[in-house]
Amino acid sequence: MAEAMELMKGREYEIVSHQVLSLVVESTCSAYDCEFVALAKDLDVPLVTANKQILIQFPTIAHSLE
Repeated sequence: MAEAMELMKGREYEIVSHQVLSLVVESTCSAYDCEFVALAKDLDVPLVTANKQILIQFPTIAHSLE
């Protein structure tokens, strides 16, 4: 565990809670799922996922693995 923590050190990204909660309110996705959406939006990158609910709720940012 210590080795894993050391490898990830400095690569963490903190998401603003109100952004996540705003996504929760506008969708039927969980806060956990919305954290990934918020992160993709903050980083301005597509969110590649197999999560069908995210794909439906956030079609402009979420892209299927297929």
